[in-house]
Parts: sequence; C-alpha cells; structure tokens
Amino acid sequence: MTTQLRRNLLTFLSCITLLVALAVEAAEPPKGFPEPLNSTQFKEELSKGLHIVDFYSPYCPHCKHLAPVWMETWEEFKEEGNKLNITFSQVNCIESADLCADENIEFFPDIRLYNPSGYIKSFTETPRTKESLIAFARRESMDPDNLDADLDSALSLSQDLEGFDFLELIAGKATRPHLISFWPAKDLRDSDDLVNFENCARCREFQRTWKIISRQVNVEDIRTGHVNCESNPTICEELGFADLAKITNHRGDREPKVALVLPNKTSNSLIDYPNGYSVNSKGYVDFAKRTFANSQFPNITEEELRKKVRGSVEFLQERGSVSNNDIHLVFAYDPETVVIEDFDILQYLIEPLSKIPNVYLYQIDKSLIDTSRIFFEGMYEVINHNSSEAQKRFNEEYFAMNTVTQLPTFFMFKDGDFISHVYPGYSTTEMRKIDAIMKWVEKYSTPLVTEVTSSNFRELMSFEPETYSNLAVQLVSGGKNKQIKGSNTLIHKLLCASWDYEHTRMENNFEQINIKRTKKADSIKLLREKQAPADKIVNKMREEIPHVDHNKLLLGYLDISKEKNFFKKFGITGDHKVGEVIIIDKLNNYYYTKDNFGNNLTPNNLQSLREAFVSLNIPSKALYNTKLGGGG
Repeated sequence: MTTQLRRNLLTFLSCITLLVALAVEAAEPPKGFPEPLNSTQFKEELSKGLHIVDFYSPYCPHCKHLAPVWMETWEEFKEEGNKLNITFSQVNCIESADLCADENIEFFPDIRLYNPSGYIKSFTETPRTKESLIAFARRESMDPDNLDADLDSALSLSQDLEGFDFLELIAGKATRPHLISFWPAKDLRDSDDLVNFENCARCREFQRTWKIISRQVNVEDIRTGHVNCESNPTICEELGFADLAKITNHRGDREPKVALVLPNKTSNSLIDYPNGYSVNSKGYVDFAKRTFANSQFPNITEEELRKKVRGSVEFLQERGSVSNNDIHLVFAYDPETVVIEDFDILQYLIEPLSKIPNVYLYQIDKSLIDTSRIFFEGMYEVINHNSSEAQKRFNEEYFAMNTVTQLPTFFMFKDGDFISHVYPGYSTTEMRKIDAIMKWVEKYSTPLVTEVTSSNFRELMSFEPETYSNLAVQLVSGGKNKQIKGSNTLIHKLLCASWDYEHTRMENNFEQINIKRTKKADSIKLLREKQAPADKIVNKMREEIPHVDHNKLLLGYLDISKEKNFFKKFGITGDHKVGEVIIIDKLNNYYYTKDNFGNNLTPNNLQSLREAFVSLNIPSKALYNTKLGGGG
C-alpha cells in the first residue's frame, strides 16, 4: 500500500468516525418520541389529519442543531396536537432515500406541511424555534383549506397563456379582469402539473395556492391564467421578471409572481401584486377583487354607505379573522360645478390603493358632510354610558372646523366606526396632487382594530408615531369557538373606551386651536396699537393656525392562543391574560399594564381605561394625578 493511498484511507476512516460520532451525540429523545417514518408508514400516517414532517439527514449539521428543538416541540405540543388533529413527524432521508426522492427533497432539513392529499407548503421561518414551529402548527390547523378534500380533488381553473394571448390581454382586448401568475418553467401547461422547478423551492407549494386562488376569484367573475417565463423570456423581462426567464443567481431562490390585468384598458392595464410572495390565498384574492372594483369607480348612495358603516364588525370569526373591516374612500363632487378633468385623479389612485388592504373607492354626486355629522352624533349616544358623569356633547364648531372643504373632495369612512375623515381639498390644486392625497389616505386608512402579530408588531410601532402616539392592545383568545363571542365583546368595549377618549382629545385640540387664535388676535391688535406697517399686519393676519391631529390611538387585538411567545419575544414581562389591555407608548418604547389605581387595565371598566389614555396623552385633562404602572 502506497503512502498516499494510506493517507487517503486514514482520511476516509476519520471522516466516517466523525460522522458516526456526530450521529451518536444526538440529544436523548423524550419518552414516546416516534421513530422516523418509512415509505409505508408515511403513506399510512398521512392518510388522515395534518402533518408537519421534518425531512432530515443524520449527518447534516443543521439537522443536528434542529434535533433537540424538534424533540422539545413534539413533547410540548403532542397533547394539543391530538386535539387540533395535527402531528409532528420525521423522515430520515438516508434510510428512506427513495421516499425523499419521490417528495423532491433537495436540502436538509426540509420541514413541510401535508394533508391526506399530499404536500401543502413548507415551513420557512428562521430561526427554527419551538415557539415558531408550534405557532405554525396552530395557525395551519385553523385554516379550513388545509383539510378541504373537495378542494384537493378539484382542478385549477387557470389557463395556460402563450405570449400572444398575454399581449392581447394587456392591449385592451380583455373583457373581464385576469389575474396572471408567472413561473420559472417551460412546460407548465396545467398549473397543477408536476414539473421540475429549478431554483424555485416555493413553486410547488404555490401551485396549490394558485389552484385555490383560481377557484375563489372565479366566483367573482375574474379569470386566471399562467405564463411560462422560460418559454416567453422577452415578456417576463419587460415586466421586470427576468429572474423567472433565466437563472441569474444559482445560489438565490426564485418565486412565482402575480399581476392583475384590468379589462378594456389600452394603457396602465397591468398592476403587479404589491405585497410579495405568500402561500396564503387571501391577500391575492383581496387584491384582485378590490383593485378591479376600484377601477370601475362605482357610484354609492348615502343610504348604501350608512348601511355599510353601521354594520356590526365581528373581529374574530369561527373560520378566521374579520372579513367586514372595510374602508370606504368616496370621491364627492357637485354635478353643477364638476369638470371632466376632476375625475382624472381617480385613474391615478387605482395602483397605489391596491397596496392598502380593505380600501374601496366610490364616487357620489353630493357632499357627505351631513352623513359625517350623523355618524359623529352617533358616537355620543355610545359614550354617554355613565350616568355619574356629565353628559358629553357634540362640538359643532370643532366638527365644522375639521370638515371645511370644497367639492370635489374625498371622504373616508370605516366599517363600524363613528369617526370619518375629510380631505382638505380647498382648491383645484390640492385635488390634483396624487402624492398629497395618498399621504392623507395612508395616514387614516388603518383598520378600525388591527390584529397584532409577531410579524406586524414592529410595523405598527413605527407607523406614524407623531400622529398615533399609543398602541392599545386588547388580549383575546380565538382558540375555541366558545371564546370568540367573548373576545369580540372585549374588542368592542376597547372601541367604546377609545371613542370616549377621542371626545376628550378633540375637545383639547379645539381648546389649543382657540388659544392660538386668541394669541394671533392679540398680536394683530398690538400691531395696530403700535401703528405697525400695513404689510406687517396683513402678513400676521395671513398666518395659518395649524390643525394638529396628534395623540390618536392605534387599536389592536392580540390572539394569545396563536401568539403564546409574543410577550417573551418583545420583552413584555409578567403574566398576561385574556381580557387585559396593554398600552404601548410608541414614542418612548414603554408599555403600561396597570391603571391609575394599580389594577390591571381592562375594558370592563371603561372609565378607568379612558382615563389611562388621557393620563398618557393629555395629562392636563386627567381626572387622577397618579401614574400608570408598566415596564419598558
């Protein structure tokens, strides 16, 4: 045996020894921890319920790092998983190589969700923690689409579009809206086809999502189609999807893209889906329905608007989150004075409004000041609930000050809310400034009450902190159907406390404006007494008094049945329960959990919760001098 051969053999044996040692060093599994599934067991196990499967190699460093986390997850979640009909399982891809090849496993570990019909989606969150895996299991177990046998057996309604077909659509030949997906493929004739997507780990899971989308939007008379970018590279490159036509980065991953083609438009007919890739169909469906509806600029009557806004909003429902939390942006004009150019602004709103969930665009040929007043007056019927307090009264002068405008202009209303907003369109110039209009829309188009999650919490904290100084979070649980009604009641009570606070906030704003008006009048009087030059007096008279709209509340609810690791992740200490409210000072990054008397914040005491809001934001109007309790 030569020296070189001996060295090679020793190196090989060292590697084998190291691999064996790595395999032996695995953490001790908990009692009852299941063995990896083989091909037969895999088929039998997946024949019922939902399954989160870890495809791994015992020699993979990332898999070894995940192993103790996976064991802890299984042990903690097994009883809850039995109730939710979802389990954690594993497949050893060294022992069951054929099974992993059949499932197109290309890397380790690959964690996937399955139902009896097969693969649904992958778990892609990093870092992979016990908390994130359990949150994924809870979330997916509550998605009715995951166990819809009829859906899994149904076919996609998406049509294969060649280059000429697609060009016809965007040239204005479409008579119905078309939602189009773009794929890194050559031969995806039916969007359900099993094809080998290169450098696109998410393509296979999105096929199922696209089938769901195709069937859901078809009910709304929206067609779906798909384009093979590798067969139509020029089109995809022109659309900015060059990476789908040709791999430009072999280390990077690619994702399908989606866009909506509006019918009967020869220009600006294609609008890209703005929110990035998602395996959830809801965002795509809302985008398609809403963007097409907005492109029609439908008329709405005052009666229809009042019916929409006054409808009851249930924030938690048995089949998921709220669906009737819409925002209505209404272009109001006077038919006697409007000119055709006034309507041009609507065309420019279609694309930017597609980026804001739940915003619907309408038009009406009259002012909506009276409708706004009716809603505001309705708020006072709700907040005058405490007979021990002086009755709060609608401030007509403050209302007029905030709604003064000329037509045309925009009004904004939210389902379930009493407070409307009026765009300050004092002249034709303001009504032609698309950036100013959209800045106003974005500022006030927050949902009435937002679901707070680990994913959107930081975004909520950074949203318009100078306007929305506090984020008030109601803790609820939607884990069981019997808890949903009580959770909705809690959220509605939080709303009542916020409207009560809003009255105080508006009264304070009105007082501050009047103080500034008085100071301005005194300054003008003093200038006249001193016989100041006329231009100096005129300039002082022309000074505008800004109507500052700050110290507003951003409202949210946190479903702790889905977000059990939320408090630990964001450093909120203590034991927090359903029914409690957490107020977060966005400017100072501080949170409060106790009222002025040291009790837990809760909407069951509306006056106490209102006073907590007042103490934080308008201390000069607070009834109590004591501070709130919390942490930071």
